[in-house]
Amino acid sequence: MRPVAFTFSGSVAVPMDRVFALISDPTRMAEWLPGCRSVTPTPAPQRKGKGDRHRIQYDRDGQRSEAEIEIIDYKPPDTYGWVEISGRAQEKTLFALAFQGGATKVTMRDVWVPANWRAWLLGQLLRRRSAGRTFNRLLQNLRKILTR
Repeated sequence: MRPVAFTFSGSVAVPMDRVFALISDPTRMAEWLPGCRSVTPTPAPQRKGKGDRHRIQYDRDGQRSEAEIEIIDYKPPDTYGWVEISGRAQEKTLFALAFQGGATKVTMRDVWVPANWRAWLLGQLLRRRSAGRTFNRLLQNLRKILTR
């Protein structure tokens, strides 16, 4: 099956290392990730970086859900990403940060590989229409937190 991917980008008027520090800190993920209520490291991390796992509790449109993620890309100060192990299984969320004058360009890529043709068909029919809106809220949250 071909992956289904969405890519969005925008800028935040702060240095790249501050943006990376915020998005890679699991204790602050609930502040900037839309719909996220809380994040619990599972098990307690020995170090910060690739291979860490976290359990995320979401509250979207009045419905609560949970997902477990594993950090798959951790390269300070410009690359951070995870894959969902449970929840929306095998969905990857990747962030790339780039210097842009006095600001940081934030690019988010959301990639999902359907398990079979039925999942692909449902994904096409029930496409995640709110992906752009979610990224815009995420970017606004980053701007609000980092420019205080």
